[in-house]
Amino acid sequence: MEWKRLWRKFARNPLNIVSLVVFTVFLTMAVFPQIFTQFEPNRMNSAVRMISPTGSHVFGTDQFGRDIYSRVVHGVRETLFIAFLSIVFACVFGTGLGIVSGYYGRWADQIVMRLMDAMFAFPTIILALFIIALFGASQKNLIIALGIVYTPIFTRTVRSSTISIKEFLYIKAAKALGKGDFSIMAKEVLPNLTSILIVSFTTNFSTAVLSEASLSFLGLGVPPPTPTLGGMVGQGSNFLLSAPWIALFPGLFIALIVLSINIVGDGLRDVLDPRY
Repeated sequence: MEWKRLWRKFARNPLNIVSLVVFTVFLTMAVFPQIFTQFEPNRMNSAVRMISPTGSHVFGTDQFGRDIYSRVVHGVRETLFIAFLSIVFACVFGTGLGIVSGYYGRWADQIVMRLMDAMFAFPTIILALFIIALFGASQKNLIIALGIVYTPIFTRTVRSSTISIKEFLYIKAAKALGKGDFSIMAKEVLPNLTSILIVSFTTNFSTAVLSEASLSFLGLGVPPPTPTLGGMVGQGSNFLLSAPWIALFPGLFIALIVLSINIVGDGLRDVLDPRY
């Protein structure tokens, strides 16, 4: 019944529903790209190099004769996969550090928060660039780099909520009954962070998509020929005057993905956050 009430509140705004449908389409595209295109994303055909959008190639082709639409579809898959796993990484580690920091306080809080402050001192892209420069450009390293970069955000959010939650009477009652700290953090504190984590996950997911696209644009993402949306924009930027569609369509998809996630995130925040 609670979820039905939340859904009705979320669905009051038609824009939330439209954005959820749009994002669902992108998610389906990422999971089942073969439904949306039959072209191989890396198949080259010199006979159709850099042709404008036509019936057979709806988004046109690039300088190697590869179908842009097919590459965009598979690029959505790669971009969402990297962004999602990096935020899962950040959520897991950030939540753990935040709970420990907020629950124990004192020395644990000082160590964790000073480390997070040090990471916050660097801009997101600069810190990610540094990590990738150390370990090299690859899908795995990009996920780890973005996961590390976004961990402090979850840590701070969870820490502040944990500090409030640990003062509740049921937490003190659990301590009085002899429950261990790990049991209290896992069974009492963590469930009360669910709504906050959902909102934070959604919000940071959209920024992770932009971060991945930015790094791929700079050539520090997944190495070619694997298509990513940011990488395609970067490669297409060399042909903006002669073949603008090479960069236009992947850039448009990035904008639509980020916009739909942001609107859904705002809707979830309005529903789940008691301050709204």
